[in-house]
Amino acid sequence: MFLPVPPGIKEIVGANHALPAAMPRALARPEGPIIAHRHDPANDVRMFAAVSHEEVLAAKRRELYAAEKAKLLGKAPAPAAQAWYEDPIALGTLLIMFPPIGLAALWSSKRYSSDARWALTIMTALVLCLGAAVTIAVIALRA
Repeated sequence: MFLPVPPGIKEIVGANHALPAAMPRALARPEGPIIAHRHDPANDVRMFAAVSHEEVLAAKRRELYAAEKAKLLGKAPAPAAQAWYEDPIALGTLLIMFPPIGLAALWSSKRYSSDARWALTIMTALVLCLGAAVTIAVIALRA
C-alpha cells in the first residue's frame, strides 16, 4: 500500500523516529495548552448550544397551545401587514408593465426568497427580450 522508502530518508528523519510499517500511527498530543490560531470573529464558526429533541418538542407544544388559546379567546394574532406591491398579481403587473419599478418592488419585498427573486428577475428579462424581438420582427415585416 505504501511506496518504498528512499534509502537516505532514515538519516533525514532521524534514528529515533520509526517509519510506518503498514499503517500510520496516531500522533501523540503535545503536553500543555494547544494554541491553534488567533480567533477572528469574522472568520470563526459560531457555536450554538446543543438542543435536545424533547426541548424542541416542548417549545413547539407551547407555541401551539398559545395559538389555540388565543384563537379560542378571540385574540388571534393579526397577520403581518404587507405592502400592496407584495401581492403576486400587483407584482406581476408591475414586472410586465413597468419593469424597473417591478424589480425594485420585488427586491425590496421580504415575502420572496433570494432564489425566487433571482428567478423572477431572469424571467422578466427573458419576457422583455422576447417582447423586443417580436417588436423588431413586426417593424421589419412592415417595412
